[in-house]
Amino acid sequence: MTFGLYIHIPYCRSICPYCAFATAPLHHAEPARFLAALDRELQAARAADGPWARPVTLYVGGGTPTALDAATLRRFLAWLHAAFDLSALREWTVEANPEGLTDEKLEILLEAGVGRLSLGVQSLEATVLKSLGRIHSAEKALDAIERARRAGFGRVSADLIVAVPGETEDGIARGVTEIVERGVTHLSAYSLQVEPNTPFAAKVARGALAPPGDDAAADRYALLDSLLLARGFRHYEVSNYAIPGFESRHNEGYWMRRPYLGLGPGAHSFEGSRRWANEHDTRRYLERVEQVGLPRDDVVTLDARDAAEEEVFLALRRDRGMRWSRLRALAGAAADGWVAWGVEAGALRVDPPGRVRPTARGLLTSHEMSSELFVRMGRHGGGPGLTPPIPPGSVGAD
Repeated sequence: MTFGLYIHIPYCRSICPYCAFATAPLHHAEPARFLAALDRELQAARAADGPWARPVTLYVGGGTPTALDAATLRRFLAWLHAAFDLSALREWTVEANPEGLTDEKLEILLEAGVGRLSLGVQSLEATVLKSLGRIHSAEKALDAIERARRAGFGRVSADLIVAVPGETEDGIARGVTEIVERGVTHLSAYSLQVEPNTPFAAKVARGALAPPGDDAAADRYALLDSLLLARGFRHYEVSNYAIPGFESRHNEGYWMRRPYLGLGPGAHSFEGSRRWANEHDTRRYLERVEQVGLPRDDVVTLDARDAAEEEVFLALRRDRGMRWSRLRALAGAAADGWVAWGVEAGALRVDPPGRVRPTARGLLTSHEMSSELFVRMGRHGGGPGLTPPIPPGSVGAD
């Protein structure tokens, strides 16, 4: 089976106050125990689902994989080579944060075969970095990009977070310019989300923090569009921009509904008709793997309608959209009226030879667009039975 492989390394030097991903403090790391758990989970997954042997893309996210010390990082990469047949890989990405990314670790990654580095920059404005609880400076972030390029990484992606208290339009524009000028070929941009049970959520609840909101986020994406499209980038997915040819192949697998296996705490998996998520808490993940092998939660079997709605939902997140004929096959009689409505609203366009694509406005409102279609299809909940998770690893290193 052709599949993408995602490995979640939860450890971070510092836990950011906005983060709701599966993370754990680096000083609590148990490297030998964690690597043993990954191997045990893999063997249990193969016994339950089939071979999971030869991935075509590989993404190591977190957390911060490069927070591991050099010796542990080497052992982890050696395990990957021993546990999987990596001969068919089309892309191998590892996330990193500017702090702790040494030249030695860059060399270790390259020697193992990693070809793409995703850097958690988030911002180059000092006020924003402080607000986000980041422990690197703008200078450290730019230095990390330059060293990665000098080391030999031809594919470097950077993550940004917008709609953050304290940010300025000038600061965003300067930051994007400096990042692109240093050779970044892919940029992921996310608006700040206040997730439940995070320090940010507690601040919002007591009035100590006021996020800029949806209108500010829309303005920021419009700004990013103008800056990046002028520099040859393509806005190919709601949160992702790339120089043509440098799109994330691994994440495209999520959006195309190709099978993927996730290992590690909080990782998600999809094998064509079922989705599941792993235990989120790192300590409980380790205990469950050691006791029963599989730490899976929220296993859902998709019916034909779920699969159809997922396909539409994910297609509307990409600038390629989908063919008219496929949309009609999935949405039936609702398709024509919905497309006419979307075109009139400036959120859709129909390109020859018959492809329905979201416009820039449609990308920013993709969830609302798909919800409207599902209502017209008779799905009165306004959304798919199982909304696919935001792809693991697509938010960058914490």
